[in-house]
Amino acid sequence: MKIDAHSHFLPREVIEEIRKNGERYNSEVVVENGREFIVDRAGTKCPVFEEYYDYDRKVSDLDKMGIDMAVLSVVPNFYYYWIDAGAALNIAQICNDWVADFCRKHPDRFRGMADIPMQDPELALSELRRAHETLGLNALATAPMICETHLDDERFFPIYEYCEAHDILVYLHPCFEKAREELKDYYNTNFVGNVYQTNLGLNNLILGGVFEKYPKLKVFASHGGGYFPYQLGRLRHGYEVRTEPHKNISRSPETYVGNIYFDTITHWGAALQFLVDTFGSDHVMIGTDYPFDMGDYHPVEHLGEIRLTESQRQNIFWDNAAKIFRLILRRKGI
Repeated sequence: MKIDAHSHFLPREVIEEIRKNGERYNSEVVVENGREFIVDRAGTKCPVFEEYYDYDRKVSDLDKMGIDMAVLSVVPNFYYYWIDAGAALNIAQICNDWVADFCRKHPDRFRGMADIPMQDPELALSELRRAHETLGLNALATAPMICETHLDDERFFPIYEYCEAHDILVYLHPCFEKAREELKDYYNTNFVGNVYQTNLGLNNLILGGVFEKYPKLKVFASHGGGYFPYQLGRLRHGYEVRTEPHKNISRSPETYVGNIYFDTITHWGAALQFLVDTFGSDHVMIGTDYPFDMGDYHPVEHLGEIRLTESQRQNIFWDNAAKIFRLILRRKGI
C-alpha cells in the first residue's frame, strides 16, 4: 500500500462558478492557445485540468505512479484569502461538499481535506466544524501565511484548539496570493517564494508559541518543508544567542519538530535522505503535488534510491499517512 498525502482537486462547479460570477472572486476564465486558465487579481494564471475532478484520469495516473490512495487538498490558488470572506466561504463550501462526496463514492482510493476562509477566523472555524462534524473531513489545508497575517496570530488560536481537540491535521501549502516583485522573474515565485512561505509559516508556529500552547497539534508541511529542515540549526543557534526567540517559547526551537510532518517532494536524493535522517521516517509521507508540473510523479522510485530499512519504507509508504488521516484500510503489498 502506498498513499500520496499531497494531491490536489478543484471541482468543476468552482470553475463554472468563476466563469459565471468572476467579479465576485476577482477572477476570470480565459482561453489562450486553446487552453483554459483561471486568472486572479494579481495576474496569476492557473491552468484548468480535467485531472482536478475527473475520477478516471485521477485513478489512471495514480496507477501509473504506483500509488494506491491519494489525500486531496484544494488547488491553493483557490484559498481566496484576498477576497470577501463570504465569497471565499462559498468556494470553500463547494470544495468541501465536493471532496467529501467524491471520497464517499471512492473510499478505497481517496480521502480529502477541508478548505476554510482563514481571512475571517470565526467564519473559518464555523466551516471547519461543518466540514469535520457533518462531512467527516479530518484534515485542514491552509497557506503558511494568510495575506499579511502570520499563523501565530491569536485570532487563529480557536482553530488550532479545535484541531487539537479533534485530532485534525493542519496542512501547510503555499500559494501565489501576493508575488513579491523580486520573485517575478524565472518562476522564482515557485522556486523561492513557495518554499520561503513554508519556512516562515513553520518558524512562526514554533516561535509564536503555537506548539507550546497546543502540544498535540499536528502540522504537515508540503514540498519537504521548504527551507525549514536545512535552517533548523540556524534557528537553534539564534535561540542560544538572541533574546527575540524567547518571547513565546520555553525551550529550544528544534524540540518542537515532533509536531511537524513532511512530504517527500525535494527533487534531490541527498535532500530526501537528509529529511528522513533528521526528522525520522515516522514523520515523512509520500507527496506528488499532482497534477502540477513541479510535482514528483516518481516518488516510489526516488524513495528506492535512498538508504531506507524496510520498516522505514513502510512508514513513509503507508503507516504515517494511515495514522495521521486515521485510515482503516486493507493493506496491499508494499
